[in-house]
Amino acid sequence: MLLSRTSEDAVQADYRRHFLYPLAAVLVAAGAVMIGLLLWLTSVTDIRQARQEAEMARLLVWSRMDFMARNMSDYATWDDAVTYLVTDLDMDWAADNIGPYLFEAQGYEHSFVIDARDRTVFASDGDRVTRADARSVLGPVLDQELAALRRTPPGRDVRRTGQVLVNGRLAIYSIAAIIPHPGRVRLPAGPATYLLMVDVLSPQQLSTLGRERGIDALRFAPGAPADADGSHTLRMTADDQAGHLTWAAAKPGTAMRNRALPVLGLLILLLAGVAAGVLRRCRLSIEQTRQATAQADADAAEARRALSALTTAQDAAAAADAEAKRRLETVVMEVRAENDALSGRVAASRAAALAEARRDLERGLAPVLATLGQQGMMLAVASERMREQAGQLGALVTAATASVAETQRCLDTLVPDARACAEAGDQIDRDTADGLSEVRRAGADASRIGGSVAALSASLDEVDTVVDAIDSLAKQTNMLALNARIEAARSGAAGEGFAVVAREIKLLADGTSDLTKKVSEQLSGLRGHAGDTVALVETITDAMRRTEQASGAIGDAVRRQVDGMVRIGGGIDRVADTGRATAAAIADAHSAVAAGHEAADRMDEVAMQLSETLRSLDSGVAAFVRHLEAA
Repeated sequence: MLLSRTSEDAVQADYRRHFLYPLAAVLVAAGAVMIGLLLWLTSVTDIRQARQEAEMARLLVWSRMDFMARNMSDYATWDDAVTYLVTDLDMDWAADNIGPYLFEAQGYEHSFVIDARDRTVFASDGDRVTRADARSVLGPVLDQELAALRRTPPGRDVRRTGQVLVNGRLAIYSIAAIIPHPGRVRLPAGPATYLLMVDVLSPQQLSTLGRERGIDALRFAPGAPADADGSHTLRMTADDQAGHLTWAAAKPGTAMRNRALPVLGLLILLLAGVAAGVLRRCRLSIEQTRQATAQADADAAEARRALSALTTAQDAAAAADAEAKRRLETVVMEVRAENDALSGRVAASRAAALAEARRDLERGLAPVLATLGQQGMMLAVASERMREQAGQLGALVTAATASVAETQRCLDTLVPDARACAEAGDQIDRDTADGLSEVRRAGADASRIGGSVAALSASLDEVDTVVDAIDSLAKQTNMLALNARIEAARSGAAGEGFAVVAREIKLLADGTSDLTKKVSEQLSGLRGHAGDTVALVETITDAMRRTEQASGAIGDAVRRQVDGMVRIGGGIDRVADTGRATAAAIADAHSAVAAGHEAADRMDEVAMQLSETLRSLDSGVAAFVRHLEAA
């Protein structure tokens, strides 16, 4: 029990060392690698997204500034602007085309015109013209931009854009010299006049611009950025910050990590479950291996015990063998002595027995030999009689064979004739049936022709009715024509034309009447022919009916004749079968005759062999007696 417990502990230790610990380490390492890879991928995704959003925020401000600079080119490089803002300041024109117009068209809150002495000569706030100074909006930035622009030669298209804080909000400005298109309006000599436009970005505008570029909750923070996911620094100058753009970072990596971690956890749990199943099977296999090993050890111990018992049994068998050999030698010596004494007694008894046996043999064989000789003579006589009977039977069989052959030849002649007659009867029956079918079809056609002729007769009657109606109309027309001619004669010269028409109508009525008469005559002829056709059709139908009845009677007679021929053929076949059976019986009789001859021959051979056997027996008995005497 202690040894078994120690073996089980060793198996458990091997199981933990070779299976449990390595598999657990692999699972932990795989889980750590997958989690680390997931964290790294999601972090990299968040960083890339943050960089992309920062770049989009920077491009948002830059694109807004670039758009304002291009608009500045449309308004600052303008001949009318030179005429009405530089040469001769027209406040009404400026209000209609610069200030409130830019606010309504582009959404620019402030517009300023600054003259050659850096004075604000025109200002607008939203849709109103004011007397505000541009420095109250841009502050020191305006002086820096004007100083930079004054250093460039007059007449050049130079535009300056930037960012500035206006009342705590992010604003974008653009300033450029007002110049004409080349070759159209002459620019007055002296320092340039500048156009300044300021676009203050409201929180709603920033949020809309951010959504258009995929940035959520975009807003401007004047000071240090609050706790925001993403931010971008805006600078008025290289050393002066305007503020920060902040937004809610998308963080797709974090969202993916939040979705993937539960799935990864489930995957790790699934792998742990699979590993537990594998470990369970491995442990079961190890337990089965341990049990098999223990059983093998038990079987080996049992085999060793059986081998020891076999060795002991072999030693005992060797001792018993030696003892049996010794006893056998003693018994052999005793038997040999008894055999010698018995041999003397047997020799004396043998001589007396041989003499007595010779006498008995001679007395017993004499009557047997005589009987066998008589039986041999009887066999010879019986074989001769059997041969004579077989010859007579062979003559009878030969005559019967000739008679059967003649009968078979007659049957062979009758069978084809009977079959041909039966086949001819069948063909006549089929032809009769086909003719009967044709007669029936012809009767049906005749019936249909009769119906068609009757319909034709009815149609002729209808046509005759129509012709009578036409004839009646012709007569009425003729009467009308006659009345018309009478009225025309009464009218005198005024009715001559009407008289001509009445004459033509009468002629047409007469022609119509003649035609109706001819049609009536033709219809009468057709009606007579139709009656004759109906009578002929009825005659043909009666003839077809009688033909059908005669064909049916012929078919019945032919079928009865075919049935008789079939029965005759059956009788001939039975006679032929009887002849073949007789021939087979005759063949069997031939075989029996041949067998009789063969039996007679074999009886002769048996008689001869019996004689030879008697002679051999006689000589053998004599030799046996001599051998006994010699022995």
